[in-house]
Amino acid sequence: MTQKTRIVANKIFIDTELGEIVFRKNVNAKKYIIRIQNGKVKVTIPKYGNFSFAKDFLSENKQKLLQKIELQTANPVPDIDEIALRKQAQSVLPAELTKLAEQHEFNYSKVTIRKSRSRWGSCTSKKSISLSFYLMLLPGHLIEYVLLHELCHTVHLNHSPAFWELLNNCTGNKAKEFRKEIREYRFRK
Repeated sequence: MTQKTRIVANKIFIDTELGEIVFRKNVNAKKYIIRIQNGKVKVTIPKYGNFSFAKDFLSENKQKLLQKIELQTANPVPDIDEIALRKQAQSVLPAELTKLAEQHEFNYSKVTIRKSRSRWGSCTSKKSISLSFYLMLLPGHLIEYVLLHELCHTVHLNHSPAFWELLNNCTGNKAKEFRKEIREYRFRK
């Protein structure tokens, strides 16, 4: 049985530079998280966290947030021909996945291309890999990173230290660097 996310409390503040900020307590959250969604700043607070600490956490990260907002405003997501993008992904990604699987001696059962905006890819316990066609909008080295990430899940279906060690070996010790870089990309309308 899957557990649903429960929001236990909300507070809204207005900041002169950041605009509306929504603070939410979430019983499933394990740490404080700041996100920008639809132009609004959202701060997630763990079940036993407090609003005072969350406000301090936001203050510490305010400059980074302002830079991100400025970057998003300066570089809006372009209009995307999703049909063409899907066709391109279907012709490129499965072949690239096969090549990388053979190169690193991984086995997977099948690959599907989807329109996922929240995940670049996923892997099931049956070694079925699903990839977002939005991967085609990433630089080549990050596409390869995502494919290798999912292939590593065919061995370790978690994000354990063993998983990260395997992925790091496959990426020439750049897994941490690529992981950080890919967080800068979001393709949501």
